[in-house]
Amino acid sequence: MKKVGIIFFFLITYSLSLIGSNIKKEYKVAIDPKMPPFQFIENGEYKGLNIDLLNIIGERNNIKFKYISMGKERSIKELDKGNIDLILGIRFKEQLGNKMKFSDNILQSTTCMVTLKKNSTRIKNNFGDEAFVVAVEKDSSEYEYLKNLKKINFNVTLDQESLFQLLKMNRADFSIGVKEVAEYLLVSDNEEENYELINSYTAPINYYIGVSLLEDNMLKLINKELKSIKINGEYERLYNKWTKNFEKEKLKKITRMMTRITLFACFLIIIFLISFFWNFQLKNKVKDKTSELLESNKKLEDKIIEIRNTTELNSIICENSPRAIIILNRKGEVNFLNNNTLEMFKLSFDYIGKNIESIPIIKEMVTNDRLDKIINNVENHFTNDLLKIIDGEEYYFRYMIYQLLDYKKNVIGVFLTIEDATKEKLLKERAAEKEKEAAISSMIAGIAHEIRNPLTSIKTYIEILPYKQDNETFKKELVEIVPKEVDRVSKLIENLIDYSKPRSINIEKINIFNLVESCVLLVKPTIFKSNIKLETNIGDNLIIKGDKNQLKQVIINILLNAIDAINDKKSKVEVEEVYNINIKAYRERDKVCLSFFDNGVGLKEKELKNIFHIFYTTKINGTGIGLAVSKQLVEKNNGEIFVESEEGKFTKFIIKFEEV
Repeated sequence: MKKVGIIFFFLITYSLSLIGSNIKKEYKVAIDPKMPPFQFIENGEYKGLNIDLLNIIGERNNIKFKYISMGKERSIKELDKGNIDLILGIRFKEQLGNKMKFSDNILQSTTCMVTLKKNSTRIKNNFGDEAFVVAVEKDSSEYEYLKNLKKINFNVTLDQESLFQLLKMNRADFSIGVKEVAEYLLVSDNEEENYELINSYTAPINYYIGVSLLEDNMLKLINKELKSIKINGEYERLYNKWTKNFEKEKLKKITRMMTRITLFACFLIIIFLISFFWNFQLKNKVKDKTSELLESNKKLEDKIIEIRNTTELNSIICENSPRAIIILNRKGEVNFLNNNTLEMFKLSFDYIGKNIESIPIIKEMVTNDRLDKIINNVENHFTNDLLKIIDGEEYYFRYMIYQLLDYKKNVIGVFLTIEDATKEKLLKERAAEKEKEAAISSMIAGIAHEIRNPLTSIKTYIEILPYKQDNETFKKELVEIVPKEVDRVSKLIENLIDYSKPRSINIEKINIFNLVESCVLLVKPTIFKSNIKLETNIGDNLIIKGDKNQLKQVIINILLNAIDAINDKKSKVEVEEVYNINIKAYRERDKVCLSFFDNGVGLKEKELKNIFHIFYTTKINGTGIGLAVSKQLVEKNNGEIFVESEEGKFTKFIIKFEEV
C-alpha cells in the first residue's frame, strides 16, 4: 500500500511538471509608460501598480519579465508577429480576439472630465450649445461615445498622459480620461488648485493583460495568481500604495465645510431666538425668508441635476473621422491634423505650426483670398471640389471650409474637412455612360427606319438611271433629291456619332435652336413610332455657354422619359387621347429657359420629391440613374433644373441657364 502511494505521488508530480513545461523563464512585456500611477517610467525604472502585480507573479513562479516601452498600436502588431509575449494594461476590444487572449481584469476605474477651474462654469452651462475642443485618447471607448455629438471637436492623443499636456497647452477646453491618472498628474504637477474634475462617471474602464494566443498556460497562470493576490488583500495594499484616496480627502473637506455650516446655522438660530423675543413679526418675516431660501435651494439642486444629466457621458470618444480634418489659425498656420489627413496626403505631424504655404495641396484649397473672406465674415463657409494627380493617379477631393469660433463667437481660424470622392466620381461617370448607352439603344430602331426611307429613294433613282439618262426632268429630280436624301442620312448619322462618342468637357457658346434641333433629329423617329405629336417653339437668338455634348445627353434623356411616360399611360387608359410633347425655349429676365411638357402618366407626390435621387426609379426596368445624372450635368453647366407634375395628367421639366 505504501508503494502505491509513492507511485501515485510521483504521477501527480510528473503531471504537474508537464503542465508547467510550456511556461518560459523569461517573457517580453510591452508597456505603455504614459499611464501613471498604474504603469510609468521613473529614473529609468518601470514602476506602478500593474508593474508590481506582474513582478509578484514572476517572483512566485521564478519567471523574469523584460519590459519594453511601446505604444498600444505597435504593441498589438508586435504581439501578432510573435516579437513580444504580453501587453500590460490594455483595454478589451472584441476585434482583437483573433490576435490575443485577455486575462482577468487587473484594474477597474472610471472616467472623468478635467478643465481649468475658471472655465468649469462655462462648460457646465453651455455644454451641448457651444462648440468645445475635447482632448481624448485615440480608439478609446470615450471617443466612441462622443463622436456623434454635435458641436464637439476633438484633439486626439495616443495615451492618457498626453491628455493633460494638451490641456496645459490650451489646445483643449477639457479632457476626458481615466480618473486616477488625471488625479495623479494634477498632484504631481501641483495643479490641484488650478484644475477641477467636473464629473466622474459610473461606467467602468477595465484594463487587462493581453497574452499571445500561443501562451495558453501562461494565461491560466496569470489568472490564477491574480485571483490569489486579490483574495489575500495584497491587491488592496498595492492599490493604496500607488493611488491617493482623493475621495476620502474630499469627504474630509465636505465634513469640515458642513461643520462650519452647522456652526453658522446654530449661530443663526440663536440670533433668530433672540430676535423672536424682540419682535414677533420679525420672526414671521424670517420664517417667510427661510421658506423662500429652501425653495431656491430646491430649484438650485434641480438645476444641478439637470446640468449633470445633460453632460453625462455613458461611453467615450474615438478619433477616426472618415474625413481628413485640418484646423488653421487666423494666420493660416496649421494647429491640428487628424490621422486621415496624414494618410490621405502622406503628411506627418511635423507640419503642425507651419503655414499652409508648405502644403501645396492644402494651399490650393485654402487660398489667401478665401481665408481672408471666411475670417472677416465675408463668407462663413465655402464648398468645392478639386481634381488632383498624385503619383500618376487621378484623385477627386470634395472639401468644405468654415469658420472656427471661440466661446465668444469670435472667428479664431478655419476648419477644413476633406473627403476622397474619387470612387463616387467614377461611379457617376460610369452611370452617365450607362444611361447614354440605354438612350442610344432606345433610338436605334426608329433611326434605322429613318435611314431606310432615303436609301430606298436613292436606290430607286439609281436603278432607273440607265433607262432615263436622257430625260431632262428625271435628271433635274435626280440632282435635286438624291443629294438631299444623302445629306439627310449623313446628318442623322453624324448627330448619333456626336452624341455617343466620349469627349472631354468643352465649354462653348451654344445656340439653343441648333441644340434642340440636333436632339429632336435623333429622337423624332421614336416619337413618331409611338404616335406622339411633337411641337417645338424656340425663341430667336437664345445663346448660352456650356458643354454641347453634356446638354444633349440631358435633353435626349428627358425626351425619352416623356415617350416612356406616354406609352405607360396608353397601356393603362382605354380612352383615346391625343398625346403630345411640347418643347419651348424663351427668355425670362436674364435667364434662358428650356421647357419639356408631356401629357403622360405623371408623377405621384412621393415620386416627385425623389425624382432626382440616384437609383430611384418608377419604371419596372429602370436604373434610377438618368435624371440624377441629368441634374448633375445641368448644374455642372451652371444651370438649374425643376420639375412639375400631376399624377395621370402631365409632367413638365424646366431648365434655366444664364444668357450670354
